[in-house]
Amino acid sequence: MPNLSKRNRLPEWMDQPDIDPALHHHALKGLARLNYFSNGAGVLWKPIFNLANKRNLTNLSMLDVATGSGDIPIALSEKAFRSNINIDFSVVDKSPFAIKLVQSKCKTSNIKMECLEMDVLDGPAFPEHDIIICSLFLHHLDNGEAIKLMQRMAQSARIAIFINDLERSWLNWNMVWVSSHLLTRSPVVHMDGPRSVAGAFTAKEALKLASDAGLKEAEVQSCFPCRFLLSWVKL
Repeated sequence: MPNLSKRNRLPEWMDQPDIDPALHHHALKGLARLNYFSNGAGVLWKPIFNLANKRNLTNLSMLDVATGSGDIPIALSEKAFRSNINIDFSVVDKSPFAIKLVQSKCKTSNIKMECLEMDVLDGPAFPEHDIIICSLFLHHLDNGEAIKLMQRMAQSARIAIFINDLERSWLNWNMVWVSSHLLTRSPVVHMDGPRSVAGAFTAKEALKLASDAGLKEAEVQSCFPCRFLLSWVKL
């Protein structure tokens, strides 16, 4: 059992460059299923919707960083459509496999989405968007990389950034272990899910990283189940 008093980062199967494509695809489907049942898109949609209403915005551009299978922006696109908010979505990911999967999903769902293959840490600056989001990626990074990602997101966001990630705790570790075994048969998710929680930041640690990144007015809140949401709105 891991020691969760501090980050316990262990290698994750899905991060390996030589992962079998079939296993990768199965894992991404499993993660999308976990996102669905843990309301991953809802955690982001509430502050986005509130911000749009507060500023009377009916047209927005949004970038999802390290999108993975793209299930979060696709779900947000559907929520925006039902709320009569027009959002032009773009996604970026380092993995060509992930980008191809997002393109396939968008075609099936008849959703227009710009898909860009790029390194989110060392690639060119992100194209400017009103809102830039990131889900379940921060825990893959060390402190310096997390600070760099926040800075890159903030530099390219016209209005706000939102980061949705796992929060490290014993309760969350156990919940992810159980849910990953109940909701998917992917051996990759079975291994990586609990490891992700063990390597994740606490909400307090994430807020300190945001401060170190220069996001002085950032806010963070714990979100059931198993997550925190870090929000930063430009003044």
